[in-house]
Amino acid sequence: MKGTRHIVVSNREAKFHVDLYRNITIVRGDSGTGKTTLFDMIADLTRLGDKSGINIASDKKCVALIDTDWRNQLSNTTDSVVFIDEGFEPIRSEEFAKVIRNTDNYYVIFCRENLHELPYSVDEIYKIKTSGKYHKFEKIYKSNDKHLYSMNGRYGNTKNVSILLTEDSHSGLQFFENYFKNSEVKCFSSGSNSAIFNWLSEHKNDKIFVVADGAAFGSEIDRVLKLRTSASSNFILCLPESFEWLILNSGLIKGEKISEILENPSDYIESGEFFSWENVFTDLLIKNTAGTPFQYSKSSINEIYLIEANSRKIIEEIYSI
Repeated sequence: MKGTRHIVVSNREAKFHVDLYRNITIVRGDSGTGKTTLFDMIADLTRLGDKSGINIASDKKCVALIDTDWRNQLSNTTDSVVFIDEGFEPIRSEEFAKVIRNTDNYYVIFCRENLHELPYSVDEIYKIKTSGKYHKFEKIYKSNDKHLYSMNGRYGNTKNVSILLTEDSHSGLQFFENYFKNSEVKCFSSGSNSAIFNWLSEHKNDKIFVVADGAAFGSEIDRVLKLRTSASSNFILCLPESFEWLILNSGLIKGEKISEILENPSDYIESGEFFSWENVFTDLLIKNTAGTPFQYSKSSINEIYLIEANSRKIIEEIYSI
């Protein structure tokens, strides 16, 4: 499945407008915010069909994961939007992530916890906003034009940072090390998204510029931003889609449909082929630079990207030069 899905679910008491952009959407919120109501409506529709009294407008089949034999239900569900309640324990497991990895469905998961086995985007975490009987999804985490994220609207300033921290230990780290080599900024790799929290906790006295892949940072953003609100933490959180996305977005790479894909990724990305958008942009960059001076390798940065004019084009998307 690909493309934005516009879904309207309603009965006499409630009407939900749902827009989905990626294969995994997380919906959070306390009790009484509408999560259970929406799931129950989809569950009734799954069990009873037209007899449920639920009206739905969707160009894709919408189902609730309700069978105890969930593996079998998913194996027989294709090209559909699957709604999953937070009481469904397997969503927290590595097995569940493996099962849905190569499916062509979109998944809407109601869960207040962070799901560390799933690579979901910081931009696809929502709460339900309600006005009377009408409900819609609203993003929880928002960013400014430099892809800086904050819980209070104060994003920080990249000037005067002393450390740049990235989860990338290969091309991305090499790029940043080269860019800041003549400055006082030191570059480090945490090794993974999940290690960033502990790294920041151990370096509270340093002013740190964190750059990580927003396409897969969804399970980490809550605890990292909560750490940022503490008086003793002094870091800036920058979450572009990925390092490869930064290169593609710089305009350095000329290729068929690159600009169109960057403008509306959902229209081009098949959920059954790519589990996370970070992999999409890596694949797109490698294919469009193969056999050219800009040939890209994730393991080692091509020196052409380190030329000052080129590196400035890449980094200016996230860093005030």
